[in-house]
Amino acid sequence: MTEDLHDTLQNIKMITGVENVILVQKDGLPVASAGVWFSKDEVFAVASATCAIFGVARLIHGTFKFLLMESNTSKVFLASLPNDPSYFLAITTAPRVNLAALFIEMKDNLSRISFLLRQHIDGRLPPLRSYSHDETQRVLSGFTVSDGEENHYTLTRSLISLDRSQSLTLRTLLKQIHDSIPSIDSVFLALSGGVRVSLEGFTNDRLAAMSFALHDSSERVVRTLRNSSLQTVMCETEKTRHIIYAVPNGVFSLWVDKNSQKLGLMRLLLKHYIDEIRRVLHSASVTKPAVPKDLQELLLSASSEGGLILARRKP
Repeated sequence: MTEDLHDTLQNIKMITGVENVILVQKDGLPVASAGVWFSKDEVFAVASATCAIFGVARLIHGTFKFLLMESNTSKVFLASLPNDPSYFLAITTAPRVNLAALFIEMKDNLSRISFLLRQHIDGRLPPLRSYSHDETQRVLSGFTVSDGEENHYTLTRSLISLDRSQSLTLRTLLKQIHDSIPSIDSVFLALSGGVRVSLEGFTNDRLAAMSFALHDSSERVVRTLRNSSLQTVMCETEKTRHIIYAVPNGVFSLWVDKNSQKLGLMRLLLKHYIDEIRRVLHSASVTKPAVPKDLQELLLSASSEGGLILARRKP
């Protein structure tokens, strides 16, 4: 089976722009790979990182066909195997890969991989591999792009405040998007600090929170693997497309019928509106979360009976 799997993965790897193809268990263990990676540890890093995204997408959509994460330096593509939820493909590519060729090649090869797994594994999953903290750090250090510098990975969250004019402008832009793209199921902004902007009187908080979580998980993966900033996430199911764009201190989320409009045209239409949304949010008031001064004095004050201690992580 190993040779047949490798040949099948190699067929996908031969597409111009594709760098690596890895077959991954849903629990993060790599099964087979083809590409330019130099060590097994690097293959493990891709598998374990993309496994987190796979889990979040499954939580939101149940079953899905593929998920695409795009940055300015690369694309990361996850594809579910047909009728086999225990495995998926993780594919890393150059930024200008031919997505149409990739989708066509994937259609036949995914079925082939599912057939090989059913024939040879018979439902038995290989054991998980355990990594210590030092081993994990050593794997992550393999993605360092500059010598002699120590990298620190931190994510900060700010609180955004919108005035009436900004809120109305954002709602107008969302209305224009809704009117220009047919068969939209939901369109909204999920911003840091719990701010929701939508056309309805209220937004489904679960959808907003999960959209934010999906983008946040994808952002961590892209930063770890490519040291790059995530731009868009697109998840496609049998019936819908879920598209997420990064905006200042939040995400733009769109749920639309898959067959309502061609993907290329839809993304072209969205580009103008996303730029306008980013412009408005750049002008919004943003503050860093902080403990009020009077509360700091209360929490940090010493007492003979033993006071409360305020603990926080170092930035």
